Amino acid sequence: MFNLHGKKFRVGLAIAAFFGSTFSVFAEVEPLIMPAPVETVPVEQVKSPVEQVKLKDTETTDGKPFVLPIPSDLLKNKSKPTDDLAPPPIAPPISIIPGDKDNVLKNSIAKPVSEIKTVETGVTAGSIETKEATTEYLESERNGKSYKLEGLFMTGEYLLVKPRRDAFDFAITSNDRLGVINGNLNSLDWETRSAFRVGLGYQFADGWDASVNYFYLHSNASSSLAAPNGGALYATLTNNTFDDVSIASAMGNLDMNVIDIDVGRTYRAADNLNFRFTGGGRVTWIEQQFSAIYNGGTLGAVNDFVSSPVNFTGAGLTAGGEGTYALNKHFGLYARGKVALLSGTFNNNLTETNGNGTTTFYNISNKYHEVVPVLETGVGAVLTKDHMHIKVGYELYNYFNMVDSLDFQSLSFGKASKRLSDLSLEALSIQFGLTF
Repeated sequence: MFNLHGKKFRVGLAIAAFFGSTFSVFAEVEPLIMPAPVETVPVEQVKSPVEQVKLKDTETTDGKPFVLPIPSDLLKNKSKPTDDLAPPPIAPPISIIPGDKDNVLKNSIAKPVSEIKTVETGVTAGSIETKEATTEYLESERNGKSYKLEGLFMTGEYLLVKPRRDAFDFAITSNDRLGVINGNLNSLDWETRSAFRVGLGYQFADGWDASVNYFYLHSNASSSLAAPNGGALYATLTNNTFDDVSIASAMGNLDMNVIDIDVGRTYRAADNLNFRFTGGGRVTWIEQQFSAIYNGGTLGAVNDFVSSPVNFTGAGLTAGGEGTYALNKHFGLYARGKVALLSGTFNNNLTETNGNGTTTFYNISNKYHEVVPVLETGVGAVLTKDHMHIKVGYELYNYFNMVDSLDFQSLSFGKASKRLSDLSLEALSIQFGLTF
């Protein structure tokens, strides 16, 4: 009975070994070799623990060692590394702004957020007041510079000027010849002419600026009159020579040259209000030509020529101020004023000849020193954009007692008198400025 069961047991082991070998082929794993069954032995035949240690390496029935199955991916070394590789470095962005040759945008983006400077404290980011948070603009706002950024600047100004003066009369027209003067005093009137002003200066970061400006104006005037029918024409420039004449002609020229050297400082009085104060010096030379020719009359004048020029050359000190009120980021209004005291020399002459210069009545020169006050004022609007500004304004200038010419209104040749007047200018101006 025991033997029968032993045979059945061996047949079962053989069948299990067959199926295990077949499964290992499909799984690409070496077959699991089962050890041969151990028959039961009597107790007295059981070996001691020492002897069991010697039987540590178990062997199969065919004498081969027992081997555990190993996964195929380990045998083929196909396992993936457990550590992830570091990502490739990110290249800094390339500026896409035209003209950004120094990669200002790229460098600013590459910086950590903590290192990027923002606008001044108290300004809401993204609002209109942030404007461009550049160093130039922040310095401009901090120091109150109204429309000039820091750096070298140039200005060019066109002026449409109307010059005026009194003591410019040369004849009186009268409708009555019976000893009653009933008419008009006729004077020359300078033409409205174009003038220009150019400037060069530097705006410093702390609000100070220095500049040099040159102004030039030329104008002329001319007029001719004839005695009206039944009336008379009286000469006003002749000196105790001819009284009534038949024809009178006059002409005048004006040449002004003004150089201003100014140092200014701008202060910010409010968020949208700036004041700029200036002080400096001025050099001026002004030439006024005035002459007339008379013919006919009771005494028969023949090209009686009278010339009375006034020439001034001087220099002095100036002081001025300008206030700018900003309506928005680019547009504002301004008002300015300036005073000067010019110490200079007048060179005046009075000449009168008749008969085409053959007879001389007067030839007098007068040279003297005088201080001339000057007053200037103006209002207008200013438009700014980046490094440019445009100013459009209305201006007035007055040179006090700039006309100071000789005259003889007395029958005595030793009693000289003066013809006095101011020289004034009224102008519309357009200024273009550029900061480098």
